[in-house]
Amino acid sequence: MKLSRILKTFCRLVLIFFAAVLIFFNAGFYYSPEFESDKSGKWNKDVYQQLTHLKAEVHTGAAAEMQRLFPEGHLFMNALYGLAWLDFAEATHFDTFNNAFLFYEDLPEGEAFREANWALAEMDSPQGRRIFNKDLPLPYGVFYRGWTNYLLAKKLAAIAPGSRPVKDAAEFQKNCDAIARALEQTSSPYLQSYRTGIWPADNVVAVASLKAYDRIYHSSRYAYLTAGWLTKVRTQLDPVTGLIPHVVYEDAPPQGARGSSQSLILSLLPEIDSVFAAEQFALYQKHFVDQRLGLPGIREYPKGTEGTGDIDSGPVIWGIGGAASVVGQRAAYANEDFKLYKGLRNSIETFGCGFTWFGKKRYLFGQLPIADAFIAWSNSVEQTPVNASTTVSWVIHLMSLMILLMIGRVGYKL
Repeated sequence: MKLSRILKTFCRLVLIFFAAVLIFFNAGFYYSPEFESDKSGKWNKDVYQQLTHLKAEVHTGAAAEMQRLFPEGHLFMNALYGLAWLDFAEATHFDTFNNAFLFYEDLPEGEAFREANWALAEMDSPQGRRIFNKDLPLPYGVFYRGWTNYLLAKKLAAIAPGSRPVKDAAEFQKNCDAIARALEQTSSPYLQSYRTGIWPADNVVAVASLKAYDRIYHSSRYAYLTAGWLTKVRTQLDPVTGLIPHVVYEDAPPQGARGSSQSLILSLLPEIDSVFAAEQFALYQKHFVDQRLGLPGIREYPKGTEGTGDIDSGPVIWGIGGAASVVGQRAAYANEDFKLYKGLRNSIETFGCGFTWFGKKRYLFGQLPIADAFIAWSNSVEQTPVNASTTVSWVIHLMSLMILLMIGRVGYKL
């Protein structure tokens, strides 16, 4: 009799646990990040907690671990980590200190610059360059050169003109000139990422770094080149969707567009040309933005087309791409679709099981650092609270309520 009572109590506790998890799950759809203020300004506390978690991960070998899982795991991990830190720092009023905050150990934005420098050093190391081909027209390829130069651009943009390190400024111009020279010497708008592969999204990152140079230094050094590049891009769009293709093969028609690369392209294209970006984003909304159970998601393949997941897309569930949706969150913000941004952000918060423990925030139970890095980069764009309406998923709420009633009924019968 006593054992029976213990078993019933245990079963009730299990049911209570599942009911609590279900309530917590539904609450995630109404998530809003916490912002904190100090003498430097107002900043996204949730992003800082994500970066605190990532800091512990990358300094103990997470990038090398991701390299064993993904072809560009090491470089991507460090690039996204550094970029998220710099987005975070941008939200603070760092010019109040005329960059003196770089020496203040206790200010989060000082930590941001130190970590961005750390990430750049990792990318510029033999380990960072190891998998890339030095003997390409653009040495090491446009993936490596684009992301390293873009991170360097973001760092220089965040530093007051009189305080920019001379060495970094010289390296930045050298990299920009190399990218520009390689683009001038090819009839295609796209440079090779590897000896056997050309991915347009990598080229968008590289060209965004050239546009950043002209903004940072108030020049038109690369204006003619980027205008010509856009003209070439417009002639080689995917004929089905009208979007920039996912992959290009030499002497072959443009290939189809994919959600994962479109989300990345549209995160940066507004920095290159706002008019073309608006045209492309409208087509992206038409072909890739979709809903499941009342919640927004980004398809990996255009509407009417089905496909499986791969190394680029991550998991594809019910047609919705994991990478496409996570990076699509940032693309939505960059193109001022704040309703879509907020809907994607809260869905990722919920289905990604975001939780904070001892000041560190992680997703998917911290089992995939590259996912945490992508989510941090997408979240870091929210430097002030987003005020936009969201679609409530009554289908999920109703299903959850039915499950809760079943749990209550079973518990009552026990």
